[in-house]
Amino acid sequence: MGTYAIQIGHITCMVVQEFATMRPKDGLYNNYPNASESDIDAALTALGIEDEIGAYQNALYIDNGTKKILVDTGMGSKFEGFGNIIPHLKEEGIQPEDIDIVFITHFHGDHINGLVDADGNPNFPNAHYVTSQAEWNYWMNENAIAEFGEQRGYPAIIQPLEDKFSFVNHGDTLAIGVTAVEMPGHTMGHTGLMIESEGEKLFHVVDLLHHDVQFAHPDWHHRFDTDKPLAVSSRRAMLQRAADENLLTAFYHLAFPALGHITVDGDGYKFVPINE
Repeated sequence: MGTYAIQIGHITCMVVQEFATMRPKDGLYNNYPNASESDIDAALTALGIEDEIGAYQNALYIDNGTKKILVDTGMGSKFEGFGNIIPHLKEEGIQPEDIDIVFITHFHGDHINGLVDADGNPNFPNAHYVTSQAEWNYWMNENAIAEFGEQRGYPAIIQPLEDKFSFVNHGDTLAIGVTAVEMPGHTMGHTGLMIESEGEKLFHVVDLLHHDVQFAHPDWHHRFDTDKPLAVSSRRAMLQRAADENLLTAFYHLAFPALGHITVDGDGYKFVPINE
């Protein structure tokens, strides 16, 4: 199954799987440069993982009754094994033309490449595009484009859609019941969402962490964190908030459906998946 729907008050939310595979566990060693291989092995063993680790991507679809919102677009069909968001949406009767808003949480390739097809045409032709002002300012200035643009494909993917972009800051409303929450560090404008309706909440923290080992070890930063100390600070603050408020929490890189609750566990945290 490539989708998992939940109701948050009157808002329909649906996790949409983009990618899932198993890989040798040593692929995790390079991801956390401030953790030793033995520490990572021990953390995996504590989770019951001995040989292979999962790699996952999960987008989020939101329908608040007036707007249909897709949060991030995955790697897209240009890359083998990816490009599953649109087919899974279609299986649920949702066409790319139906999407009103595409919200980009941050400008890493596994979140933006699916904005366009292999020919560079918009995959969601009727959508308005939204990202945080901080994220746009960091990646779309002349210096950043000159340094990273060609390598990461920002000009080819983002610039043709530039006129359709608008920007939010922390606390801004993306649509009724959907609010931007800043979580900087992984990128400088990395932004999650709080979805709230009729007293129910879903906290989407996106790339706040990349693997279950970071719950017990939130100080392990990821190699792609732009500001590593800030990423650690955001991770601790957001996980603590999720635990304190008993929030149903969604992640981009955990095993499908990547939904669950957070509890405090010593100096770290524990993830309790929704289906346990």
